[in-house]
Amino acid sequence: MASVSLDSDFDNYAMDTLHEWNRYGAIISVLKDGETISKGYGIRNISEESPNSETIFHIASHSKPLTAASIAILVDQGKLDWDDPVIEYIPEFSFKDKYTSNNITIRDILCHRAGLPFLVGSLVDPEYTSQKLLTNLASAEPVARLRERHSYSNTGYGIAGEVVKRVTGIPWTEYVTTKLFKPLKMTSTYSTISDLRIQNGDPNVGNSFHSIILEDGELKQDKWGNGVNRLYATAGGVVTTGRDIGNWLSLNLNGGVFEGKRIINGESMNELHRSQTVVEPLLYRGFSLDWNELHNPFGHFFTYGLGWFCYDYMGHKVDEHTGLGLNCSSICVVPELNLGVSVCINVDSKYAGSDVWRDMRLAGALRMRIIDNYFGVSERDWCTIFMDTHKKYT
Repeated sequence: MASVSLDSDFDNYAMDTLHEWNRYGAIISVLKDGETISKGYGIRNISEESPNSETIFHIASHSKPLTAASIAILVDQGKLDWDDPVIEYIPEFSFKDKYTSNNITIRDILCHRAGLPFLVGSLVDPEYTSQKLLTNLASAEPVARLRERHSYSNTGYGIAGEVVKRVTGIPWTEYVTTKLFKPLKMTSTYSTISDLRIQNGDPNVGNSFHSIILEDGELKQDKWGNGVNRLYATAGGVVTTGRDIGNWLSLNLNGGVFEGKRIINGESMNELHRSQTVVEPLLYRGFSLDWNELHNPFGHFFTYGLGWFCYDYMGHKVDEHTGLGLNCSSICVVPELNLGVSVCINVDSKYAGSDVWRDMRLAGALRMRIIDNYFGVSERDWCTIFMDTHKKYT
């Protein structure tokens, strides 16, 4: 079995793949058998500075596994249970359908089976609070009946953060920093870009990963704003580095233990990574989009755990979550191989807005090439596989 390595063959593949997809940079971290390597490829800004293991990037929706892990700590402490109704902690929680209001559990919102809308309110408005969300949710139409099907929802994770606040008395942004980032020595990880600005300065002049586009023959980059607000930080606010993400991967591969210290109980870690609901094909632009084609076209099942997508590859289970925001990330663990992989690319912001799947497939082409290396199998041409799949839906 291969040792941890991002060798010259992969380096060439990574740069060729970025070029094929018209992207400019990537940050890749691999954790194998407790050893981590993190490397940057291409450029991180229009000054053509290279990314590295300390470059700050936005993991967007991979914040959801961190939120679920925060809940797991409270479960371990006996302060709540996965199957407790949300109204037990938020009495004013009310949905248009009263049965749903009374019966939605914490588990339901973490595995996206509560029928909540994809998004209620604003991800970025700093004045959009949990009180406004709860008011607006009361008149919102459900997208599905309770537990009828998987319906991905940032709204649910906003509610999950409010549960944490009601139980602990502190905002999720503070709780996750105290209970996860600090114990995991994730010293360059922040729950929001606003916190990054306060504690580490303006990311526009720091070592950060920028969205880069080619316009009229000239490279241009997006500036880092304040990003996702504190309410929805639970769903997509976190920023981190390649070095730090290796510590997060380590926690998940070691059953909730980091450097010999237990952070989350093994039973709770198993629950986070256990399949909870089947993820059915998604209707997109008139097509029935199979999630396996988006993440791994050779899989046989696709499910969602508590904050993780779960699927199979080569007879092994893979737990992953993607995120698309200022950057596009794919972060996964393959427990039976004791392998973790993080891929982040700097997106073309204009193109990403018109096709959210493109950069996820590019991240997949890099991720799956790395996983193949550790299976010791003949390397598939993942760049071509994902490009051909992408063309089917465009």
